[in-house]
Amino acid sequence: MLFFLKWVLVILHVITASAWFGLGLLLPRQARSVVDTGASSSALATLTGRSVYLMNIFAVLTFILGLLSLFAGGGFDVYGWPYHTSITLILLLVLAQFFLIRRSWSMITSTVDTDTDAARDAVTRLTMGTGIGHLLWLATLILMFFRRMGLS
Repeated sequence: MLFFLKWVLVILHVITASAWFGLGLLLPRQARSVVDTGASSSALATLTGRSVYLMNIFAVLTFILGLLSLFAGGGFDVYGWPYHTSITLILLLVLAQFFLIRRSWSMITSTVDTDTDAARDAVTRLTMGTGIGHLLWLATLILMFFRRMGLS
């Protein structure tokens, strides 16, 4: 039963990580378009805000489900350094999500109608945060396959 639970958690972990990644692909372009149109109340701004909100949820769920699947598989003693490092990278992804991406989006929505330069700077930070998050995501994905490739 625990074996089955572990794989359900792993599948959910992969789904939430993929959802975070996918939502982040268009986020910088959407944010740039919101600033270029200068309308914080536009439909695009609403859609982009929803994407950031869902990315918040998916980042946290990815971390929680990763931990749960690790513990369902035997805990930290069973898994080697690639999994320990991966959990740390996912935690850094969560931090990037909340302190770079979400905070930048909040700055964009609060300044887009009044201070275009500040909004553009926030778009740059949001783009940087998304890039950092995607790099962390990719490094985590590679580490997840270390055992399968016989590298750990």
